[in-house]
Parts: sequence; structure tokens; C-alpha cells
Amino acid sequence: MILNYKFNKDKLFFTSDLHFYHKNIIDFCSRPFENVEHMNAMLIVNWNSVVQPDDDVIIDGDFMFSSNLEYLENILNQLNGTKWLVLGNHDYMYNFLRPQAISLFNGKVYDALEFTIDDEECDVNPSFYITHYPCEFWKRGAIHLHGHVHSGPNSTSKEKPTFKPYRYDIGVDNNNYTPVSYQEIIRIITKQTM
Repeated sequence: MILNYKFNKDKLFFTSDLHFYHKNIIDFCSRPFENVEHMNAMLIVNWNSVVQPDDDVIIDGDFMFSSNLEYLENILNQLNGTKWLVLGNHDYMYNFLRPQAISLFNGKVYDALEFTIDDEECDVNPSFYITHYPCEFWKRGAIHLHGHVHSGPNSTSKEKPTFKPYRYDIGVDNNNYTPVSYQEIIRIITKQTM
């Protein structure tokens, strides 16, 4: 979906693949947590250490490994900021398209997102193409942010997309289990394209 919303570049964060309540993800991805309760708590602490209540956070799928709406509401209520969900495979599996789940995200649930950021510090205002899965091809000139592959220093994933300078994995496993700011994304993409 092409979004005409004007995000404030100084208050915008990205993340993916939090997998709240997913016990086995700790072993699958060699996450440094004792158990699922510890993981959930630390993901919330890390999130709130960088995201303020008036920030926007685009969650690029696989938010939670449960269809329990009370669990979902509990986690969302503990996280700072306005949450925008791009659906991932687990979000579909746990039916985050139910009206009750969509309402917990205040209607901000999408299959994919496209938008442009007004940024006077860039030669051209950056445009973004966000899907849960990494794409081989996307809108020309856009920065493609994705999750799904759980890349990062401890990755054991067999799904490794080829390097593309305008593509980046915003998943927590690749970003110290913390949302990534717009400014950091611009720094990463600038470095990758040099």
C-alpha cells in the first residue's frame, strides 16, 4: 500500500521478527535469553530504551507467536510509540487480520508499505518499500527493508538473500534486539552504496 502519511524522520523506527512468546526462536536463532519470559521482557526494555511515546515504529512482521489477543494487547500496551504492522508469515498464521487484532494496532495493518520521507539532508527524499520477505526486485530507487531471514551475527538461517546495497534486514536478530532509527537506516544504506 502506498502510504501518504508524513512520518517525522526524527521519530521513526523500524523492526521485525520479534517473535514474542516464541520459545523455540531462542534456540533457532541463538538468541541470548534464558527463556521466553526473559526474551519478552528484554525485547520490551530494548524497544522502550530507544522509542519514545510519540514515535512511530514500523514492525515488519512476525510480531508474536500466538493468536491470543490478551497476550497481544498486553505486549502492545507495554511498547512505546504508534505501531504500524506489515504482516509476516506468522502474523498470517495467527490471524492478525481479525478485526480484533487490527483494532489493537489502531487499524495500521498492511501487507506491504511504500512511502517517502521528507529529508532536507538528502539529495533526494528517500522512498521505502517494506515487505516481510526480502525481494529480489522492488521499486527502482527505493530502500527495501525486510525481515524474515533472521540474519545477523548468530544467524543459522539457510535463507540468505544476495547482497543488494539498497536492501536491509531490520529484524531484531540483525540489530541487537532493538528497533533501528530512520537515521541509522540512512547511515547503513549510505555505507552499503559507497
